[in-house]
Amino acid sequence: MALHLTISDLRFRYATASEWTLRGLSLDLRGGEFVVLAGISGVGKSTLLNCINGSAALAGELHGRITLDGTPLIGLPVAQIARLIGTVAQDAEGQIVTLRVDDEVAFGCENLGLAPEDIQHRIDRTCALLHLDPAQPTATLSGGGQQRLIAAATLAMGPRVLLLDEPLANLDAVGAARLLDTLRDLASQGALVIVAEHRLDVVLSYATRLLWIEEGRVTLDLPRDEALVHVERLIRRMPPAAAPFQQRSDVMVELDAVSAGYGGEPVVRDLTLAVHRGEQMVVLGENGCGKTTLLRVIAGLLKPQQGRLRYGLNRRQPLLHGIGYVFQNPNSQLFMDSVRAEIAVQAASSAIAEEVMALFGLTPLADRHPHALSTGQKRLVALAAMTAMRPDVLLLDEPSVGQDTGGVERMLAALGALRQQWGLTLVVVTHDWRCANAFGDRVVWMMNGTIHRDGDSSVAQDYFLRAYPRRNASTICVP
Repeated sequence: MALHLTISDLRFRYATASEWTLRGLSLDLRGGEFVVLAGISGVGKSTLLNCINGSAALAGELHGRITLDGTPLIGLPVAQIARLIGTVAQDAEGQIVTLRVDDEVAFGCENLGLAPEDIQHRIDRTCALLHLDPAQPTATLSGGGQQRLIAAATLAMGPRVLLLDEPLANLDAVGAARLLDTLRDLASQGALVIVAEHRLDVVLSYATRLLWIEEGRVTLDLPRDEALVHVERLIRRMPPAAAPFQQRSDVMVELDAVSAGYGGEPVVRDLTLAVHRGEQMVVLGENGCGKTTLLRVIAGLLKPQQGRLRYGLNRRQPLLHGIGYVFQNPNSQLFMDSVRAEIAVQAASSAIAEEVMALFGLTPLADRHPHALSTGQKRLVALAAMTAMRPDVLLLDEPSVGQDTGGVERMLAALGALRQQWGLTLVVVTHDWRCANAFGDRVVWMMNGTIHRDGDSSVAQDYFLRAYPRRNASTICVP
C-alpha cells in the first residue's frame, strides 16, 4: 500500500509574529512522488516542512490536520515523528554533532537501535553515494561537504518521508547530481520526497510534481512535464551581465605564493592573486577546492602557512573595518533583537544604516527579530549589516542561498549602487549563475587549491557549461 500524507486546512503563526505564515493550506501527497516546493523567500516553504516534521509546533500556533497513513502527526513527540520522517534542514553546520563523518552518519542509526553491522553497511553505502570520506573530520568539510553529510546521515536512517530544505544551496554540479539521483531512486522505490528549492532549472527534471506557494497557500500544482513547460513563467530574467573586466592599478589585497589550511595538507596552494579597487571578482570551483579558505585568508581569519599577504586599504583604521566578511551561515553573524538594531549596531552612522536597510528592501522587516526570518532574508540582513560598516573590501560567501530572484535582484542593485557611491570592492564565492553573471567583471576559477583560470565573464560561461553540459549557459538561472 502506497504511503499517504495528507494536510488539511493547515494554519501556522510564529509566536513572535502577528500574521499567519500558512493560511489554510491543504495537500494530498503519496509515496513514489518527488515533490518540489517553490515560491519567493518567506512565503512558508520551510515552515510547511517544519509543520510536517513536528518542529514548528514548538515555535508558534498550529491549527489543522496532518496525517501519515491515517495517523495524526500533530501532537506526536518530535522524536517519534523523526522515526518516520527525515529532515535535511537549511543550516547544515547546525545539524552536525560529531567529529567524524562516519560517526555523524551512524548517530541517527544508533538512536534507532539498529545493529552495528547494519549501521556500518549504511555508512558505507551513503558515504559512497554522496562522495564522502568516512574518516574525514567534520570540522574540515566545506559548506558543500557539510550539506552532503547531513543528507547522508538522514538517508542512512531510511525514513519513509524525506524533507529537504534547499539541499542544493552549497553543492557544486557533481554533488547536486549525486543527491538528486539518489532522491529520485528513493521516490521510485516508494518513498515520499519533498524538496523546498529555488534552483528549479536543476531540480525539476528529477521531480514528479511542482507546488508553488504564495501567501501561505498552494496556488499552483503541476505534474513535472507541465511544470517544465511553464517554468519560464516562474523564472524571471537574469540580471544584466557585469561590465567587461579592466585591469586597475590600485591594489587592495595581494597574495604572493600563499599556501594555507587547517593543519596538515594546505587547502590553498602557492596561490598568487591581486584584488584591485572597485573590482567585482567572482570565485568559482567545485566543493572543497579552497574558495572559502581563500576568503578567510583575505579576511585575516586564517594565517598563510607560506607566502605573503599584503593590504592596500585607503583608511587609517584597523583591518576589521577595512574588510567585511559575510559568512555562508548567516546565523553566525546575527545577534541583535531586531533587523534595524542588527544593521545599526556597527554602522558608520545611523543615516547610513537606514539608507542601507532601504536599499536592501529590509525596511518592512525593521522590527522583526533576525532569527524569525527566512534563510534568504537572514542572509540579506547579514549582508546589509556588514555593508553598513562601509568596508573597503566586501567578501561574500554564497550570498544568494535561500533567495528568490527578487531577493537576488535587490541585493545586486543595492551593491551596485554602493559600489558606485563608495568605490566598494567585492569578492564573491558562488555556485549560482545569477551572481556569477552579474558580479563577474572578473572571474577566478579554482581547482584543487590553485587558480585554474583568471579572466572575464567568459570564464564563468565555460565553468557553468562544463558543470551543466546539457544546458545552454543562458538558461542556467534560478528563481
